[in-house]
Amino acid sequence: MRFILYTQTILALGVISLSFDVARAEDKPVQPAGSAQRRASHPPAKRASDPDYITAYGTVAPLKMVPAVGGKLGLSIQHNPATIHVVQHDLMMQRGYAQTEAAADSAPGVSSGGSPGSPAQFMMRGFTGNQILSLRDGIYFGPTTMVNRPQNTFNLESVQIIKGPSSVLYGQGAVGGTVDMRTRDPRFDAAHANALISYGSFNTWNAGVGGSVPITQTLAVRADFSRTSSDGFVKGARPHSNDFTTTLLWKPSEKFTARLSMDYLTDKLSTDYGVPLVDLSQTGGRVGGLLSSSKGLGVTRSSMWQYYNVRNAKAGSVNATPTLHLDWRLTDHVLLHNASYFVYSKRRWNNAESLSYISTAGATDAAGTSISAGRVGRDRFYVYQNQHQVGDTLHAQFDFSVLGFKNRLIIGGDAYYLRFIRNRGFPSADYADSVSLSDPEKTALGAFPGEYPFKKSPTTMVQAGVFMEDVVTFRDDLRLVGGFRYDWLSLDRQNYNQNGQFAASSSFKGHYNPNNFRIGPVYDLTKNVSLYGVYTTSEDPPGSNLFLANKGQFERLSHTRQGEIGVKAALWHGRFTTSLALYDIRRTRILVTTGPDTVATAGVQKSRGLEWQGDLAVTRNFTLSGNVAYTYSRYGSFHPSASVDASGNQVPNVPAVTANLWGVWSRVYGLPLDLGAGLRYVSARKGDYANTLTLKDYALVNVFAGWHAYKGITVYGRIDNIGNKHFIQWADTSYSNQVLLGAPRSFSISAQADF
Repeated sequence: MRFILYTQTILALGVISLSFDVARAEDKPVQPAGSAQRRASHPPAKRASDPDYITAYGTVAPLKMVPAVGGKLGLSIQHNPATIHVVQHDLMMQRGYAQTEAAADSAPGVSSGGSPGSPAQFMMRGFTGNQILSLRDGIYFGPTTMVNRPQNTFNLESVQIIKGPSSVLYGQGAVGGTVDMRTRDPRFDAAHANALISYGSFNTWNAGVGGSVPITQTLAVRADFSRTSSDGFVKGARPHSNDFTTTLLWKPSEKFTARLSMDYLTDKLSTDYGVPLVDLSQTGGRVGGLLSSSKGLGVTRSSMWQYYNVRNAKAGSVNATPTLHLDWRLTDHVLLHNASYFVYSKRRWNNAESLSYISTAGATDAAGTSISAGRVGRDRFYVYQNQHQVGDTLHAQFDFSVLGFKNRLIIGGDAYYLRFIRNRGFPSADYADSVSLSDPEKTALGAFPGEYPFKKSPTTMVQAGVFMEDVVTFRDDLRLVGGFRYDWLSLDRQNYNQNGQFAASSSFKGHYNPNNFRIGPVYDLTKNVSLYGVYTTSEDPPGSNLFLANKGQFERLSHTRQGEIGVKAALWHGRFTTSLALYDIRRTRILVTTGPDTVATAGVQKSRGLEWQGDLAVTRNFTLSGNVAYTYSRYGSFHPSASVDASGNQVPNVPAVTANLWGVWSRVYGLPLDLGAGLRYVSARKGDYANTLTLKDYALVNVFAGWHAYKGITVYGRIDNIGNKHFIQWADTSYSNQVLLGAPRSFSISAQADF
């Protein structure tokens, strides 16, 4: 009933807004998607000052923009047969999205979370973890749950999301969708400077400074530095990150462009890994509104906001990624693009990560000491990773006619070499030590039998692929979009025992040849209303982490197919944009993690649903933005372990309904004041494969006020989760005895400067 109320509110606002008797917006010229302003075959998303945009604070990108995440054909959102959502830099700054997860959550049907070893996970269309692809400027860094890090939004021009399988576009396992974080480019028109300073609850600081300078008429540079730090809403977690991005853009002529970039990120993740689930029949003190369990498990008031990790926990990384993009227009009909990149990453974890409530006496820790009933047993998780990756992609774009029909063809290939070395150690005992449930002791890491010397697993992955994309324009109102990709994938997984001896029984080499395609028509009912349908396949590395797979755990790649139909429309001269998509996905031969070092082929997953997005400029100064997504995601024949039959069960961490609503009133009564409010609703989800644990639904309300203190300078005050709703954000199936809480109410004040 609660969701029905929220949905009715959102839809009612959209319907009521249609009845507003507002002055018609002045017609604006529309710039074609293939204009000369496009940079290479991966054109940047247009800025809000471009002609396609109406002038209204808080609006989002209309359907004429050309996002890079949509492929290499340079198709606008309207004419791409896929669901695409773009969150621009200005919108992220206005709403206070400090990191990309919050920006992505604003898209229809997206939610985020994480776990001790897998931060910054996304859920889309019923799939999570490595079944969602994360890119940085279109570059693949490796399996999402192993290598993805929270990214600061200050350095980004946009966060771009495409839904559904995109192996045809990127050659990787993106079943639910792809998130591409696009950095900011230099500008040639003039010098520009940007700054941000913010302080808020839990001693949280966000700061950024950056700018773009045209050195000559053909050479420009941009650099951005940002830092986030906090004590964490669970005291002791202390996350922080530093992100430095610089780009040198050289454009000696209209036919050639070179873009050299470097992103350097260092971070320390939050080391709060949740609260333990306890037997409420023994403890009492249940916190209501969080979860329900058929096993009588729950969370106690005494454990809320407690820090169960060790005092000197480690979860940090260093990441450096230089990239070079070259674009050369040979003729009016032929364009070449080449991208070369190198990835260096070093990541370190050393924590007490797994929490287990001890309900009966008899357990002992690694020192042989008995653990009293009512305490929390902890493990130790020690993993060091080093990653080196080098890659290159080259493609050509051809514009020509076939039988009198306009045609754009992309032909290319790419290859990369990835070397991933993983050193890890776990105590030989089930529990390294234990702490109090209500007042956990602030202990040090310590050293335990079984951790050292570490086990070593160097993995080498080499991939090469050829691909093509094509769009045929039969008429001005009818297009057919297609694509095909064929890959050669070689995986060499080596394991070494603690004595340094090669473990032949678990090591293996594999060679795979996935091939995928997509095809779909786009038909314009009117100039600004389009219908589309698309069929996509995805045969690629399975849904779990290949860097954990051992010999005999899988033999064939997973296979996915998706059918999708939808409509996209821009009405009232661009003042109202909306999209609606319906999809059906089936994925077979899924891999799931069954232990800290193993995976197994588990079965089939099905997902279907619908996603709606609408953005309305009610007046010049009042805008509404909302979306609703419904997801029905179930397992087919699915056996994640010998003791669990999850066939027919709901997929963990997948809410049936997510909804977002934002309203912004700018220049209130002619004052230099903006007011805004946002609502986010997430319905109940399951927290485990067996569906014995249910995470309850929640609704969060955020508000902000912005004062334009001076030209280019705005001061914001924000309250997030104003109702101080307690909720569970994520429950990782690999850490089944604990859940991660969402952030409570928080306040912040910030100042932004743009010159």
